[in-house]
Amino acid sequence: MSYRSHRRAALDESQPLAHRASHARSCALHVANGLRVQREAVIAAVAKRTGADLHAPADGDALARALDCLEALRLRQLPLDA
Repeated sequence: MSYRSHRRAALDESQPLAHRASHARSCALHVANGLRVQREAVIAAVAKRTGADLHAPADGDALARALDCLEALRLRQLPLDA
């Protein structure tokens, strides 16, 4: 699946949060591949910036914040190590 497909699935509020988080982690993998870093480095950067843990997001709002951050990292609007 593509980044956009995973993002769309992660934003689907009709799905359980754990399933949506799995799609968000797949988005993180796509971003990591584009930046040539480990997925965990991207997940850690997202957690630092947003307070949202992609391994166990607190709620849908946290997941949405994380996805917004992933999008900014993917588009290189934010540096990974800030």
